[in-house]
Amino acid sequence: MTDSTGNFWHRGVPDYVPASKPLRDAYDAIVVGAGYTGLAVAAGLARNGLSVLVLEERTVGYGASSRNGGMVGPSFHALGMVGLTRIYGEDKAQRIMRAGIDALDYCQDLFAREEIACDFAMTGRFRGARSEAHLRSMSEECERLRASVGLRYEVVGPADLRSHSGSRAYVGGVLYPRDGGLHPKRLVNALAARAEAWGAQIRTGTPVGGIGRDGSCFRVATPSGILKAGTVVIATNGYSDRRVSMMNDRVVPIPITVCATRPLGEDKVREMSPRFHMHGESGRIFIWSRPTPDHTRFLFGGRISHVSAPAHVQRTQIARAVGRLFPDLKPTDFEHVWSGKIAHTTDHAPHLQRVDGVWLIGGYCGSGVTRSLYFADKLVRKITHQPASETPFDDLEFPRVSFRPVAPFGARMLTGYYAWLDRRERKRQRDRGRT
Repeated sequence: MTDSTGNFWHRGVPDYVPASKPLRDAYDAIVVGAGYTGLAVAAGLARNGLSVLVLEERTVGYGASSRNGGMVGPSFHALGMVGLTRIYGEDKAQRIMRAGIDALDYCQDLFAREEIACDFAMTGRFRGARSEAHLRSMSEECERLRASVGLRYEVVGPADLRSHSGSRAYVGGVLYPRDGGLHPKRLVNALAARAEAWGAQIRTGTPVGGIGRDGSCFRVATPSGILKAGTVVIATNGYSDRRVSMMNDRVVPIPITVCATRPLGEDKVREMSPRFHMHGESGRIFIWSRPTPDHTRFLFGGRISHVSAPAHVQRTQIARAVGRLFPDLKPTDFEHVWSGKIAHTTDHAPHLQRVDGVWLIGGYCGSGVTRSLYFADKLVRKITHQPASETPFDDLEFPRVSFRPVAPFGARMLTGYYAWLDRRERKRQRDRGRT
C-alpha cells in the first residue's frame, strides 16, 4: 500500500487470520498463493477429500485479490473475434470467447449457491467510446460476439449518453448489462473461510523457497523445512518471482494504480454514474472506474500514476489523468491510493497447464475475478478426474516471456508509447472539431 490511507477495501474489513495448526510432513496437495485462485483450488480439493496446504508468503489475499477494482464480467480475449479467428479458426475462437460467458455464469451461481457475502451486484458496465471510429469498432465487435456467443449489449448513442455516464469525454458507448461489481477483500476472506471449512490448511508468512522432485512426489522448501506433496499448484500470478520460476518466466507483471475518492455523497456519485454502472472506455491506455458498493465514493484504476512516487505526487498524477473524464476532481479529492500487479501473457490468454508435473494457473491479463474462480473449478476437476474439466485453453502452450528480466521495463516503455498515441489521437479529434 502507498500510505496510511491506502487500500480502500481494507476499511472495516480486517485481514483473514487462518486457524493455527502444526504443519504435517506431507500433503496430497500443496497450493502456493492464497489469492482467489489458490483458495478456490484448495477448497475444491479439500471438498473432494484431499489433504491440502496453502502456502502464502504474506497475508491472505495480499496481492491482486484484495487490490483490484472488484469488477466482474465475461472477460473476453483482447484480440477479439477477428484476431482469434485469424490465429485459431472460427470454431476455436468462438469457444475461447464463450469461456468468458461461462466463467461469469459459474461465478454468479457460486456466489448464490455458497451464499458468499461480497457485495456482489449486477449493475451493468458502460464502456465509453472516445471517438466515432471507436464506437463503430466497439459496436461491430459486440455484434460479432452476439452472433457467435450470445453476448447481450446495447449501443448507447449521444441522445442516451447522459443516462449512463456523467463524463463528457465520450461520443457514445456500449452497455453490457451482464457485468457487475463486488467487494474484493470480502470475497477473498469468504474464500479463505470456505477453504478452511472444507478442511484445507492455510499457512501465511511462509514463502516457498523452491520446488523439486522426489520420486513420485514433490519436495517444497519452506522456512519450516521440506514438505512433501503429491500435487503442487502454483497460483501466484503477477506476484510470482524466481523462487517459483515456472510461473515467473511466463507472465509479465504490470503495476496498476487504484484510488478512491473522499466521500462525495450519493447525489454526486449518481451524477458521475446515473445508474451506478461499472465503467470502462476505449483506447490503448484506458481508465476504469466505478462507484463504491455504498454509492458514496468513486474508484478509478489503470496506469494513471507512477506507483513508486510519493502519495502526494501520485494524487497530482491521478487528478491529471482522471481530469479527462471529470475535470472538477482535484488531487485532494483522492483519499485512498494504492497499487497492485496484474499478470499479462504473451498471447493475451489465461492459462491452466501442467509443466514438469506442476500445475500453473493464472495469467488473467487484468480480468482475474471471474477467470480465477472458473479456472480453479476446472483445475480441481482435472486433479480429481471429474467430468467437465475441459477448457478451450487446454491445448494452448503457456509460452515463456522472451528476455523475461527486462520485460517489465519493456512493458513500461510500451505503455508510454501507447499513451502518446492516445494523446495524439485525441488532439487530432479536437483539431477536427474546431474546423
